Amino acid sequence: MKLYGQLGAQLGSKVLEAIKAKYIGGAIFSPRDISRERLEDQISQLLEISPQVDLLFDPQYYACPLASTGAVRLGSLPEDYSSYFESRRLSDLRKEANIRQDIRRTIEFQTSLPFTHLISPNILISRSFDSREATIAEDFVQFTREESVKLAGGRPVLSTIAVSREALLDRRLLEEFANEITGLDDPPDGFYLLVAARGSEMRSDIYNSDVFGAWMYLNHVLSINGYEIVNGYSDMLSPFLGAAGATAGATGWWSNLKSFSLERFGPSPKGGRLPIQRYLSLSLLNRITFAELDQLRGLVPQVLNGLETDKIYDDEGSEPARNREVLQSWESISVLCNRLNGKTIRESLRKCLVAIQEARECYDEVKAIVSLDQKSNDEHLDALEFGIQSFKEIAELELPAEEE
Repeated sequence: MKLYGQLGAQLGSKVLEAIKAKYIGGAIFSPRDISRERLEDQISQLLEISPQVDLLFDPQYYACPLASTGAVRLGSLPEDYSSYFESRRLSDLRKEANIRQDIRRTIEFQTSLPFTHLISPNILISRSFDSREATIAEDFVQFTREESVKLAGGRPVLSTIAVSREALLDRRLLEEFANEITGLDDPPDGFYLLVAARGSEMRSDIYNSDVFGAWMYLNHVLSINGYEIVNGYSDMLSPFLGAAGATAGATGWWSNLKSFSLERFGPSPKGGRLPIQRYLSLSLLNRITFAELDQLRGLVPQVLNGLETDKIYDDEGSEPARNREVLQSWESISVLCNRLNGKTIRESLRKCLVAIQEARECYDEVKAIVSLDQKSNDEHLDALEFGIQSFKEIAELELPAEEE
């Protein structure tokens, strides 16, 4: 499984360094955060570092319905990407001609640049698979190949599926939607899969066993039908989605690049402080603050990963440079993707469950020594474990007793 950098503003040296060090295997660009001119320049820089790097472009078409609502932050989208991005109401998208036109325009734009994969647009299914939004979203998927095959030049085309965590909670409708998508006569090459939280700071929205299990299920059912699946904004869940069949996951440096939410396009928040620098511990399957790391490194040394990017967090307890933190995240998640990747899905799930149990044991040692910040605690482990169980139930997977 590959890990991609989910890019926002300020590419800087960190992405170039991560590509060169092979912490990530590619990048997903965000047009909201980058002008067309800078986009071309950054692509050139990445190709110079690694000619084989995967380059993708999230058209962010799902923000089109927001364009007419007033107080939104669309960044460079309305001006630099007006060849495909414009205000669209759901009523506009009842017309097949409009959907087909928007797919063509979006793919045409991407073919003008050396992207390795092309991402077809779609809207967000914000509440339920039993909705007008879901019908429109299925139409976008259905028409993707027909409208892109002559333009793509052999490059794989991924159709966006963007769905809210609320929609994923209805198991029956989820299965019906998956059956519709996998039953298409002329499907795209794969999918760019996004799961939307209500806000970028709402960790519990995604770290919910039913939501996580459903996200794994979508990866599984699409992968067994031969599709390539790139998960955007999947962060620490990437290795577990890989165990279910994902081709790639992605994460970035700010919180709104680690989880997907339309809140990112809302009014700019006022005030507030920069987030505390954190360290991603593979033993805990979680990030802890740099101060917590300093307390624990001598007492519970297994919280350290023993990887190259550990040097970013020196043993004097000083706060690392803010533009370096993401390098440690990228390397650590990439390593975990490899660790949890088995030859079969059963072996992969067994590896996942073992990692969760080992994280519980490590947390027991940690909690006997220090009191952790709320974001650093072990609440996520139940969501991971029960999410895997939920996935197995939906997918009707039975593991032998020795693999449980």
